[in-house]
Amino acid sequence: MLASKKNAVNIVQLYMHQNLRNMLQILSDGKHHSEALLGNKLELTRSAIWKLVKQLKRYGIDITTSTNLGYKIPGGLELLNKKDIAAHLSQEFDDYNNKIIVHDSLPSTNSYLAELIKTNGYENSICFAEHQTAGKGRLGRNWISPYAKSIYLSLAWQFSKSPYELSGLGLVMAIATVTALKTCGIEKDIALKWPNDVLWRKKKLGGILVELFGEAPHIYHAIIGVGLNVNIPQGAGKKITQPWCDITQITNSSFSRNKLAGVLLNQLLMSLANYQNTGLKPFIKKWHKLDASYGKKVTIITPQQTVSGIGAGIDDNGYFLLEDKQKTIHAFASAEVSLSI
Repeated sequence: MLASKKNAVNIVQLYMHQNLRNMLQILSDGKHHSEALLGNKLELTRSAIWKLVKQLKRYGIDITTSTNLGYKIPGGLELLNKKDIAAHLSQEFDDYNNKIIVHDSLPSTNSYLAELIKTNGYENSICFAEHQTAGKGRLGRNWISPYAKSIYLSLAWQFSKSPYELSGLGLVMAIATVTALKTCGIEKDIALKWPNDVLWRKKKLGGILVELFGEAPHIYHAIIGVGLNVNIPQGAGKKITQPWCDITQITNSSFSRNKLAGVLLNQLLMSLANYQNTGLKPFIKKWHKLDASYGKKVTIITPQQTVSGIGAGIDDNGYFLLEDKQKTIHAFASAEVSLSI
């Protein structure tokens, strides 16, 4: 979620020590485990177990301690698993099973894939992270990323198109995200705010960040980042500076992150393949049905001006359309859209 401006960081993977990962796997069931039991399973001393607990807490993982019962992660954690995610991919995307990477922690999944492209020339890679230390939102903002509590996904895709032809890509990815949510049974009150926000009852549920990297004339790598709030802890929620919600609030129940990750990835891949061939045009009607600002009072904020009016949808390029008091339609390729409450 959006929090504040961030400084540049080195793109490195933050590896969990194997003992730390093994302990997290044990505690992820949400049950109490005594120091003695953990020590026997991991072949470690009580002091070493205590140090591992401290390290897990540094990831923002909530671990409670009981003198008689031991350590526990309240509610448990569903850790992402490559095999479980891939199980939800359509047969046509079987080739992507081996392109899925799941990391414990990264500064940013988008930045990680960007570095892969620049240094190794990887194409169409898929990256999930349980945790981000410098998650990227739009306009240089931070994305609050508590460990194993949401979906942080980035996907690299190569297009044989110019940047101008890719202006609607973020909108298509937003539509794909909503389609995935509906496939998982989350259908009511979901809307989209141009260009990249997924809303539930005007509260932010998720967002999309698209970054383009040129390789040759009309050959561009797109890095598509998708963040979806699944079960944001109270402490992390306090850091979010705008109205927000998560899937647990919407459904009032626990929700499988692996299923959501797999269904989301599948829908993104299908939409990317379609967009590659057809462009934005087939998606425009879908956007209009989900557009939170259509026919509503909005304020458009750009570095040059602030303009109020009525949202009038998008044009064939995906630009935001605003109708002013004189009934004149203005198109914006880049802007911040503020909905009237």
